[in-house]
Amino acid sequence: MKFESTGKAQKSVSLTVYMDGFGVVKEVRELLSESAVEEVQFSDVAKRIEPDSIVVHGLQVLEQVYDYGLADSGKLLESYIGDVVTVRNPELGDETQIRLLSTVAGIIGERVDTREILLNPSGELILPPLPEGFRMKPALVWKIMPKLLNHKVHVSYLTDGLDWEAIYIMEIRGENFRLAGWINIANETGTDFRGVRLKLIAGQVSRHRPAHLYEEARMMLQNSMPARESFEERRFADKHVYTLEREVDLVDGQSKKISFLSAQEGSFKKVYKVEKTSKHAKVSILIENTGKNGLGVPLPKGIAKVYELDSDGELEFTGEDAIGHTPVKEKLSLTIGEAFDIVSESRETVREKRDGIEYVTHRYGLRNGKNENVRIDISHAIYESFWKMESSSHDYEVKNTSEVEFSVRMAAGKSAIVEFTYKVDDRTNKK
Repeated sequence: MKFESTGKAQKSVSLTVYMDGFGVVKEVRELLSESAVEEVQFSDVAKRIEPDSIVVHGLQVLEQVYDYGLADSGKLLESYIGDVVTVRNPELGDETQIRLLSTVAGIIGERVDTREILLNPSGELILPPLPEGFRMKPALVWKIMPKLLNHKVHVSYLTDGLDWEAIYIMEIRGENFRLAGWINIANETGTDFRGVRLKLIAGQVSRHRPAHLYEEARMMLQNSMPARESFEERRFADKHVYTLEREVDLVDGQSKKISFLSAQEGSFKKVYKVEKTSKHAKVSILIENTGKNGLGVPLPKGIAKVYELDSDGELEFTGEDAIGHTPVKEKLSLTIGEAFDIVSESRETVREKRDGIEYVTHRYGLRNGKNENVRIDISHAIYESFWKMESSSHDYEVKNTSEVEFSVRMAAGKSAIVEFTYKVDDRTNKK
């Protein structure tokens, strides 16, 4: 006897969604039969399932087949190749019977009466009833030892078509900010998930195939900050897990946004950054990921959109940036554009060699055209391998072997010159 289990027999379902376009589906269903069963058809599963990832507990499976089903019209037509079908033309009021030969690049058929070949005949295509055993939806088919079913089965599998990302909306109001964090979840699996328990995994996992990427979701700024959902965050296997403490519905083809973060009255620093090739300084917002700022939780990577309060009382969009995974107590840095009124001119003024040592002098000319004091960070790249700072007009920090950083505080409407000389000893490289 064959037994079909549909989603109606589902007792529980949970999803674990990763940031790489896939997820894990975990279902519990109750199987009840009135007579011995030797084949179980487990239907209402994801169309983009990975068949080699299926795990079954509670049922001793002898054979397993993933039946893709006739998910679209193309696959449906393929099942009738070699059969006789009818083409009905309502305008002419006639019907023609053809033997279906191919559906690869349109419909190719042979007329039953004249044996003429027809290419894409116009009219309605009337198909015979589906052959017995054909399914319109995908299903798992299990062969088991004949037995009466009266127990629960636990099934889990990987599927493509599940994805999530974090989107942050930041409002700058004077000296403080408000930050709303949203989780955007996309379901393109080909099936609906209703009443699911949801987990989100932040972090990279190794996969032996390309990940599926989905188009970035967009957010509309709202006039009020959202209520924060009850997400529980914890560490797991060098990743971070976010568990939603209520059940949700994820309909196929739908993107859903769930609020997970709401910070009020946080503090930030605005910093202007220049490099060798900069004409205008880049604007960066620095935020400490701490409880004092209303944060203090690991922030998953995503897109941050920044709005700032104008003098007329309206919020205006001022830029956006992608952020990486940001642990607690780390700085969140958002580069949101260029400063119109902060100008940088840099050039190498001297490069000379004395006693086998090369001396390089570089100069930055900075102008602050704003009516407020600012901090400007100069990130200067040094490409020579063996160098040492000889002299400098300002304090600096060596960030790594090929970068030094100067921080300059400038009053409104003022200019400044930052000049430094470093020496390169090529003889060190030749030893």
